[in-house]
Amino acid sequence: MNDQELRVSVLEIQNRYGTPIAFIANKCGVSREHISRWLHNDSYLISNELKTKIKLITKGTVD
Repeated sequence: MNDQELRVSVLEIQNRYGTPIAFIANKCGVSREHISRWLHNDSYLISNELKTKIKLITKGTVD
C-alpha cells in the first residue's frame, strides 16, 4: 500500500466511523498534529514503522 492509498484508507475510516485523528494518532503513539500533517501534505514523510501501525489500524487488527 503506497502513501496515497494509506491516506485514503485513513480518511475513509475517519468518515465512515467518525473516528477522530486523535484516536488514530493515540493508537500509533504519535501526536495528532503529526498524523494530520501527513494526511494533508503529500510531501510530509512518516517512518515505515508508523506506516505499518497505520496499516494495522485501517485493517482493524489493532486493539
